[in-house]
Amino acid sequence: MQVPIYSPEDEMALMTKLWSSAIKDDPEAFVLFVFPWGQKHTPLEHFKGPRRWQRNVLRQVKAHIAKQRDTSVNDVLRMATASGRGIGKSALVSWLILWMLSTRIGSTTIVSANSEAQLRSVTWAEITKWAALLINSHWFELSATRVMPAKWIAELVERDLKKVAFATSRVAKCAPKTIRGVFRKEA
Repeated sequence: MQVPIYSPEDEMALMTKLWSSAIKDDPEAFVLFVFPWGQKHTPLEHFKGPRRWQRNVLRQVKAHIAKQRDTSVNDVLRMATASGRGIGKSALVSWLILWMLSTRIGSTTIVSANSEAQLRSVTWAEITKWAALLINSHWFELSATRVMPAKWIAELVERDLKKVAFATSRVAKCAPKTIRGVFRKEA
């Protein structure tokens, strides 16, 4: 069971930083802030940050958010990356999921894959790996197919904001339309 690891003041400062528009509306800034890039004795010790193509995707998401802010109609951002294995697609998806859960309290994120084997052995394994590196990893409890808020933060958020964030996994049946009905505009 996860518990707060910082003082109440430091937890509040972390929440304030993660929920600021500088991080909330910029997934690249989130990824650079929450992971220990270049820090000794971490798996990211020899990395300065995301790869160039990953940064470009994160910047496209940021631009889409900025565009949406100025309109009353929400457009869906559709992107695809065709590539070989091992270039960081699952890492990018993991960052986006963790960014969403960390900065959009009350959000629901559904993670899908073509097969249960792919979902569990590739996608969810990558989410688990990156969640462990998060500066706010203690905010979440992970299972084989879910990321839920830790009890302490769920109670805090439910009490103060009346919202809870989580991610869950599903195997895609045929098309994205099979996951209808979970999307809602942020309050």
